[in-house]
Amino acid sequence: MLVDAIAAERFRLLRDRSALFWGFCFAPLIGFALAIGGDLFVRHVIKRPFPGATIDLAAQVIKALGSGASTMAALFLMIGAASILAGDYRWETWRLRTPRNSRFNLLAAKLIVIAEAVLWNLVLTVLLTLLAAVIGAGINSKAIVASSLGLAEIAGVFVVTWLEAMCLAALAACVAVVARSPMAAVVVCLVVRFVQSVLAGTLGAMNPEPNWKVLAIPAYDADLLRAFAAAPNHAGMDSGAVGWAFLALLAWTLALMAAAIALFQRQDLTRE
Repeated sequence: MLVDAIAAERFRLLRDRSALFWGFCFAPLIGFALAIGGDLFVRHVIKRPFPGATIDLAAQVIKALGSGASTMAALFLMIGAASILAGDYRWETWRLRTPRNSRFNLLAAKLIVIAEAVLWNLVLTVLLTLLAAVIGAGINSKAIVASSLGLAEIAGVFVVTWLEAMCLAALAACVAVVARSPMAAVVVCLVVRFVQSVLAGTLGAMNPEPNWKVLAIPAYDADLLRAFAAAPNHAGMDSGAVGWAFLALLAWTLALMAAAIALFQRQDLTRE
């Protein structure tokens, strides 16, 4: 029955072109357009030559993936996630769906489809970043080079950013179930992401060595994990702190998902 619920949620998302575009396609596309626009501006307006300039494709991809969980990128991802999670509250269709499947399967299917959509969002980000780098190299006559960063580093940053986005999606699930509103889920997740960024920067500056206070902040954990994954041979990184950061980020994600499902199991849906 879970497979049927996943197939149904996937079908609904593919037919919801607004949520699909604004939630999971817009941010990579606008990043691509801005990158090309910047290269054209440098070429035709500034007209400044760059003798011997190069473009590192791997570094460009890792930079794009790192910004894929920024507050602005999270805004669009949460728009898509909230549309999936709270759409049934908005259209009052839960009472029609719950007799056909278990509540666990229905909400778990939504989270799984969001995980797939975030995955494809990051894949699109990587592909458009590579395309923009190649086009930009042609526009400004830059050479494309290969750095010491390889597929392992890119894959590590990719997984960390995906996990951080899923942590926010799990929070959106909790808010959507409690508030029964897509807008509430988007606003709360955006505020939480912004506060996390501020706290991570402040506490990280006050505590050069990671402690339990900063490791309890998912945004800090994700930044630490990305720095570790992107470092060649993980030079100068404390693997112990990195391990705790991964466990903390994973624990937050699973705990929020479990909380959302537990709240949904007890919810009265007779009027939804």
